[in-house]
Amino acid sequence: NVNVSIQDVLDAVEYVRAHAEEMNVDPSRIGFVGNSAGAHLAAAGAMKCKDAKVFVGYSGIYNLATAAITTRAKDPQRVAYFLDLDPKVLANASPVNMISKKHKIAAQLYCGTADITVEYSQSEEFADKLEAVKGNKVDLQIYKYYDHNLSSNSSDKMEEIFFKTVDFLSENL
Repeated sequence: NVNVSIQDVLDAVEYVRAHAEEMNVDPSRIGFVGNSAGAHLAAAGAMKCKDAKVFVGYSGIYNLATAAITTRAKDPQRVAYFLDLDPKVLANASPVNMISKKHKIAAQLYCGTADITVEYSQSEEFADKLEAVKGNKVDLQIYKYYDHNLSSNSSDKMEEIFFKTVDFLSENL
């Protein structure tokens, strides 16, 4: 279920911290990147991991209570994953509701206005709520007429988005 998936992300962070030396990583430089449903989990991880410095999301689902992909779900597996679409579960598992006033983060969000899988208003709402917290840095990248796959290797924007992401991570991580 969605809560187990979010916990898996947090457990992965703890594993990396515990094994940072042998993995040759700096545990003080934590960032999250995800696409679509992965952006939801990455955003949840970034919001719950209080020392995360950066989050990058492509075509993400940030408010499960309003996203059409959840609110209109009919597939029994999807409905079960979201615990029968329980409004409290959807609210609690939504990154827009996990934003802390104390935790400062740099976020870069990508979305396309022609996305019929995840409406781009998801990224706009998340960006607005992140920007409402003083000290957060938000870079919302809206691509007019692009769909859910704007960052995939089939998109003419893939290379541009890749380099913008690398620059953003380099500056903020």
